[in-house]
Amino acid sequence: MSRASLLRERVVGLDARLKLGSALLALLVALAGPAPQTALGVAGLALLVSLAVGERGGVLLRRLGVAAFSGVAVWALHWLLQPEAGGAWVPGLVLGARVAAGATVFGLLTSLTPPWALVGALRAWRVPAPLAEVLALAVRYATVLERSARCAREAQVLRLGYRGVRRGLHSLGALGGLTLVRAFDQAHATAEAMAARGCRGTLLPRSGEHP
Repeated sequence: MSRASLLRERVVGLDARLKLGSALLALLVALAGPAPQTALGVAGLALLVSLAVGERGGVLLRRLGVAAFSGVAVWALHWLLQPEAGGAWVPGLVLGARVAAGATVFGLLTSLTPPWALVGALRAWRVPAPLAEVLALAVRYATVLERSARCAREAQVLRLGYRGVRRGLHSLGALGGLTLVRAFDQAHATAEAMAARGCRGTLLPRSGEHP
């Protein structure tokens, strides 16, 4: 077993409460420290940890892409909403760097912590059970949709869907629409499964808990 695999196995075996607390502490440092240097430093440290635990290059590139896209999108939105403010790009850059840091840190957390362990950590911190279960479902089905989108993109590549800029943009739009439709289908299927198990849209307290 390689050193990275051994380190990853040890990190995965750590208490989920410890990993969740570390992620929240890193996010707090990114929010409270000098910006944007601190937020970018936190994001860089999370990427180094990902390399140390043997994350695959493709996974790491996708996580970096999500972080960069989130940061740039927040910066662009801030700049569009306040175009008249002088130096508006500065707070937009700070906010974008913090969003990128959060995306990188929590991407690492979910890759090293099974959803059921994350739910247990949230419940140990007195998070309401319905909220913890919804978060667990979100994490679980995010990975399902990621695999679905990856399979669809591989099919598009085999059909030369990204040959040329114009055709690539068309294929990218079709991929986004397909992923969105599948997300709605999965949400509908999950709602039907919950209804079949007795959920009627009200969050009832469990035995021993107070509403």
